[in-house]
Amino acid sequence: MTTPETPDNEVATAQEPSAPSSQRSPETAGEAPNAGARWATEGIEQPWTLGEAIGQALSALRRNLGSLVGGYVPYVLLPLVIGVVAGVLARTVFQSVFFESPADLLHRSLGSTSTGGFTLAQPSMRPLVLLGAGVGLLSGLIVTVGVAQLYEAALAAIRGVPVPPGRVGRALKRTPKLLVLHTLILLLACIPATFGFLALPFVLAPFFVVDDDEAIGTALRKSWRLGKHFLGTLWLLGFALSPLALLGLASQIFSVVTLPLQVCAIAYVYARATGRNDLPWLTPEYGSRAIRTFLKVTLVALLTLFAGLVAWVESLPTLRGAAWSAKDMAVRVSTILTGVTAVIVLLALLLPYVLDRLEGRRFTSFVAARHVRSQKSGFLTVISVLSICGVAISSCALSSVVSVMGGFSQDLKRKILGNNAHIVVDMTSGATFGDYESAVERVRGVKGVIGAAPVVHGEVMASSASNLAGVIVSGIEPQSIKSVIELGNNIEVGKLDYLEHPEKLTHLPPNEVIGLGPGGEQYLKGADLGGLTDEIDPSVRAVLLDKPDRPGLILGRELAKTLHVYVGDEITLVSPLGDLGPMGVMPRTKKFRVAGIFYSGMYEYDATYVYTMIDAAQDYFQTEGKISAIEIKVEDAEHADRIAPEVVAALDRPELRVRDWREINKNLFSALKLERFATFIILSIAIMVASFCIVCTLLLMVTEKGKEIAILKAIGASDGTILRTFMIEGIIIGGIGTVFGVTTGLAVCTGLSWFGLRLDPDVYYIDRLPISVNGWDFLTVALAALTICTLSTIYPAYAASRLRPVDGLRYE
Repeated sequence: MTTPETPDNEVATAQEPSAPSSQRSPETAGEAPNAGARWATEGIEQPWTLGEAIGQALSALRRNLGSLVGGYVPYVLLPLVIGVVAGVLARTVFQSVFFESPADLLHRSLGSTSTGGFTLAQPSMRPLVLLGAGVGLLSGLIVTVGVAQLYEAALAAIRGVPVPPGRVGRALKRTPKLLVLHTLILLLACIPATFGFLALPFVLAPFFVVDDDEAIGTALRKSWRLGKHFLGTLWLLGFALSPLALLGLASQIFSVVTLPLQVCAIAYVYARATGRNDLPWLTPEYGSRAIRTFLKVTLVALLTLFAGLVAWVESLPTLRGAAWSAKDMAVRVSTILTGVTAVIVLLALLLPYVLDRLEGRRFTSFVAARHVRSQKSGFLTVISVLSICGVAISSCALSSVVSVMGGFSQDLKRKILGNNAHIVVDMTSGATFGDYESAVERVRGVKGVIGAAPVVHGEVMASSASNLAGVIVSGIEPQSIKSVIELGNNIEVGKLDYLEHPEKLTHLPPNEVIGLGPGGEQYLKGADLGGLTDEIDPSVRAVLLDKPDRPGLILGRELAKTLHVYVGDEITLVSPLGDLGPMGVMPRTKKFRVAGIFYSGMYEYDATYVYTMIDAAQDYFQTEGKISAIEIKVEDAEHADRIAPEVVAALDRPELRVRDWREINKNLFSALKLERFATFIILSIAIMVASFCIVCTLLLMVTEKGKEIAILKAIGASDGTILRTFMIEGIIIGGIGTVFGVTTGLAVCTGLSWFGLRLDPDVYYIDRLPISVNGWDFLTVALAALTICTLSTIYPAYAASRLRPVDGLRYE
């Protein structure tokens, strides 16, 4: 890969070094240049570098910004105006004819047919389809005219000549050919698993059309003959310009500059590859300074866009419930991608300084760093970049997946600890026990315990006017339970005060929120039924207005959806363990009134748990003076197992069982730990596969640098020196990939943690993707990747050390 070698930060001017090592193209090898050609070097294939293409594109853009932008921007804005006008016209016409908007008509016409499929054959749809197709075709043609002018202006800017008059007419003439070429190149670039290599040989074809008005087939053939020799460097050029492409996609304002810059870079490649130029030869330092300048400009643009997107994210409204917005998602994802791209550009900008420090240490690191940054063959350069990208992508995937899994684990742990006690005291048989007041007081006196509450548990059936479900009833003391679990904070509709004072539920104010809709919309109680005279039958009045007092009940969101109840509605609890009657055992029933609806974030709790007063639960389950368990909360949940023995000693009741939250949920957390470890191992294998590219790169490097290795050995370098040199080179390649990958993963996870990735709560039961940004996880991934990459360098380095000088110099 090519990296800057000089500290200068500005684009250098063209200089005249010694004569270059140019070579003729295959079709003109052995022939003299055409005497009647427009350029003295036409037909001679000239060498070029990535830095030269970027530097010349920056210079051309700076000198000819008006000509480049003015030639195509109006043709990009015009289709937008046409689209707006067509949309307003279509809306007016369709509403006047069909009395509905085009969107409603499209939705209705795309409805299911009798055969279960979809059709566009309805007569009412044909005008809309024809109008959309016509606007799309017209817009594509107009944009292609603008791009045709941009090609000509870019080629003139690179050559340093003015654009001749009549550019609009020439652009109209070339538009059909360019439209076909753009479609073909786009299709080739979109073929999966090719990394765009199939389209690279044909990127010069549009310039043959612009420069010589060639036919489509001729332009493709000539582009193939020239482009196949520069596949590696062309791919690197596209890779280097990819941040600009993302920048242009994220903001149309930036595309005004980014698109001309990309076209100018390809125009320089065309001018050099065909020899159709009078450009002076450029020094290697020019390309180095150009790359640094390009990275700095790109970084500033990305940071500017990132700051604007962050401000936009802060202004977005907070979505509640299952509400989802495509705009909200697009803005957040764009913000994260822009920030991550800025981090990658910053790392690329710092990389030359790191290599400079390595070159200044010792002989082996100097040679290794020089090999990494040297001008190698195009194929070997691409293999080196792919090796770095493979390690980077694998490291990024591993660190990101570990962070996501850690986030899910922490989110699950938080919800379990928020809805359950840290320590539970109960009977092994599950029966109730008495004398619990003194036991609770002794537990509260244990050091490290911050809350203890008695609880009565029981499994019953809950029924409403429209449905029924099995539930677990927990009788609680509201004041003490708030110090143990997060019930009070989890109530989203209703109040915990309604549980203590259920008589308030019979006279709720009209503006009281009694439920939430699927999109988070609030349902209000409304005014009481009025207009009834005093002469109405008392029994009817009692049913309509005089609601009897019932004990309060707090239930989960999913259970409220299942039973179709809101705050103030009645629910009947039915227990199979009833009283003995003349027909056998009669189920025990009791009516309750909904006092609140909570959301814990765990579906099992929200669908099965209900809470009521402890005295109401004792009365219902006929366990007066007894409880099912004592729930305890400690200061540090991670050390709950250390406090459990102290609780046992304080209780001094052998019949009671004391368990901490890890013991209760040991199967769940053991499965999560095993899954996380297995995922780490599996994705580490992906890093191992990526390290194979490092092996191939070093083996090819040994083959290419055989003469240099032989010379080093001839002047006294030992086998160990050569071994260490190539091992350091492989470690540098693996280290670059590891640093880029782990840092990118950290940037992605940090962005997801800051800005959030909203999920549908109805599907995942969480409103955003949980992320755990743990530094030790990223450090572990980095060490694992570096270890694998270091091990992969042993064989190629050993092969290099065994090369004999006579073998390296035999064919020289």
